[in-house]
Amino acid sequence: MLPDPSSYYMRNPRVVAVTSDSRLILVSEQGDVLEHPTADTARWSAWLQAVSTPLSGAEVGELSATIPDLDEPLFRRLVEAGCVAADRDRDQLLTQREQALRLSPGVQLDATDPVCDHLVVACTGSVVAGLIAPTILSLSLSGFQRSLDVVLTKSAQRFLTRDLLEAYGVRTWADIFERREQVHVPHVQLARSADCIVVLPATADALCRIASGACSDLLSLIVAATTAPVVLIPAMNDAMWNHRAVQRNVKQLKDDGMYVVEPTLIFGAADVPAGAEPMFGGHGTLWAGPRGLMRAVDGSRVRIGDAGFGIRTRTGRGAADSRRVTTGTVLALACVHDQSCDS
Repeated sequence: MLPDPSSYYMRNPRVVAVTSDSRLILVSEQGDVLEHPTADTARWSAWLQAVSTPLSGAEVGELSATIPDLDEPLFRRLVEAGCVAADRDRDQLLTQREQALRLSPGVQLDATDPVCDHLVVACTGSVVAGLIAPTILSLSLSGFQRSLDVVLTKSAQRFLTRDLLEAYGVRTWADIFERREQVHVPHVQLARSADCIVVLPATADALCRIASGACSDLLSLIVAATTAPVVLIPAMNDAMWNHRAVQRNVKQLKDDGMYVVEPTLIFGAADVPAGAEPMFGGHGTLWAGPRGLMRAVDGSRVRIGDAGFGIRTRTGRGAADSRRVTTGTVLALACVHDQSCDS
C-alpha cells in the first residue's frame, strides 16, 4: 500500500501534528495519539507540508522515499488512523478540505476538567493575533487550566489588547518590570509556576529570539527561565517557513527540547481580498477549533519516553524529563494565524 498509484492522498486538516527533536506526534479529532520515534523530524515536517494538498500515489511514494522510517506498515497505519485521507477521486479530497475550512468552530464554552494547573500563553506579532481572543477565552471560561496568564509582546498589542482579555478576567502581562498580585519579578515567577508555556502565534522573529536565548523581552526571558515544556505554534507564509535561517532556528528549538506544532493551510491575510486559495502557514489545530484542541489534550496525556508507534487514549500523565512532560500539555492550544510580523 505504499501508496496506491491509482489513489490520491492528503493530510487530514483536522489532525494535529507536532514534532520534537526525536518524535512525531499525531493527535486525532477524538484525542487519540499516534507516536513515532524518528531521527528525521525535519523530513517529516517537509512531508507534512507537501501532503497538505492532494497528491497522486506516485507523488506521495516519491516523497515518502526520502524518509527512511516511512515504510509500508507505517504508511498504512497513517491512512487507517485517519491521519492521511485517501480517495481515488482528487476532487473528493478537495471537498473534504473545503468542508474543514468552512466548518471550523471558533468558541468552546462547555466546562471541562482542568488538564494542567498553570498555563502561560504568549502571543507575538502575527497579523491575525487579533483572532486568538476566542481561543484564549474558551480556554479560560471552560476551565481547561486552573490558572491562566497571557503575555503580549509589543507587536502583538497592535492586534490584541490586554484590555479585552482582562475584561474577561484573564491576567495579562506586557512589561518586564510590571509588579502586581504578589508577582514582583514576572519572568521568574511565571516561569517557575508554569506547567506549560505556549507561544501562539510564534512569528519568525520570536522563534529567532527564543532559539538564540536573547532574553530581550518578557517572552524570551520566561522561556529562558523555565523548566516547563514549551510549545511553539509558528505563524508565517510558506516562503518564510521554508527559509534556511528559520529552519535552522526550528531545529535548534527542537534540539533544546521544545515542541513545534507543524503548520497547515490557512487563508493568507495578504491574499484574502483577491479570493486566493488557502496557503500553507496556519497552525495544525486550526480546523478543529477550541473543542478539538481540548479533546486532543485530554486524549493525549502520554509519556513522551514511550517507544514505538501506536494509538493511545487517556493514559496517565508522565514525564521523560523536566521539559518533556506530557503530549497533552504540549498540545494545549492553538489559534488562527498566518502572516508574520516582528516580535
